[in-house]
Amino acid sequence: MKTLSILSVSAAALAALALFDPAPADARGRSMSFSSPRASMARSVTRSSNKPSFRSAVKVSKPAMTLRRSVVQDKPRFKQIAKVDTKVLKKSTPPAFAQRSSLGANKTAMLKKGTTPTLVQKSTLNPGKTALLKKGTPSGFVHQSSLKPAKLNFAKLPVHKAVADKAHIVGRLAVPKSNFKPKLILAHAPRADLNPRFKPFVQRHWKKAFFWVALAGVGYVTVPELYYDRFYRCSNADNPDYDQCVSILSYAALEEEELIGRVRKPMPSTAAYRYTATVVPSQEAKETCSFEPFVERQWNRSFVWVQIPETGNVTVPEDVYDRFYGKAGGEPPNYPAACKVLVEAAAADTVATTGPDLNTQG
Repeated sequence: MKTLSILSVSAAALAALALFDPAPADARGRSMSFSSPRASMARSVTRSSNKPSFRSAVKVSKPAMTLRRSVVQDKPRFKQIAKVDTKVLKKSTPPAFAQRSSLGANKTAMLKKGTTPTLVQKSTLNPGKTALLKKGTPSGFVHQSSLKPAKLNFAKLPVHKAVADKAHIVGRLAVPKSNFKPKLILAHAPRADLNPRFKPFVQRHWKKAFFWVALAGVGYVTVPELYYDRFYRCSNADNPDYDQCVSILSYAALEEEELIGRVRKPMPSTAAYRYTATVVPSQEAKETCSFEPFVERQWNRSFVWVQIPETGNVTVPEDVYDRFYGKAGGEPPNYPAACKVLVEAAAADTVATTGPDLNTQG
């Protein structure tokens, strides 16, 4: 019993020492090698078994584990991003737009790359001008004026014999031979129905200055200098307006009649009107084309009489009467067009008739 009592007292003493023992560093400083390891172990176990401390340690370890897991999970994501970047960086297939500034200083064009035909917008054709060009086959988009001008074979142009002037009739001129060069060459031949209308002006002798014009299919036409600019505008084009050209020369011939002299003949009492109009020509129609030169006019071929209100007795050549009546007899009447028929007829009536010169070539 005594022994047990002694052991109990010793155990209580050791427990008291453990509770009040100094820190392990102090114990090692005082060379307490035997008791301090146990005390330190006991204290370490006691602290490690403390619940708040254990939870704190767990909390610290969780972020580290989460961080390692996130790194592992992010690897596939980086692979997917790399794939997307590869697609973005892949060269785009045409068609695509490319901007070029190599055409010239301060000039830029938007080009669409791809298979032809495509559209090309250029602002370099002329300063301040922009045009939309379509690239494709030249046959569809090349303007006719940009093509090479057609050549005219002068040897095939018809040439007429020269005829001298007569009273109230102008003659025909011979085509010059030495160093002759027409002022204008027209390689586009008129329609077949226009050839007879051009005939009064082939090698025609004008009282004033004139120019020579080589016209395919017709011959050498003479054009008064005062009317040349107007004739040039209607003839020197991709699609010449030869109807207008005939009208210009016809009015020139009618104007020259003032120099030649116009013969008038009163209507005989035995003559009858072929047509009597009922509508008075308007002032606008009179200013466009006047019937005055054809009132009681004496033609060099057979003619008929037509009465027009407030105008007088107009004479109309027999061979153009149907054309004249088709204009003047309409509802409403087209007096300017009917007058134009007489103007062309007068040009043919005041020039000498002649045949082709078979011994002369252009």
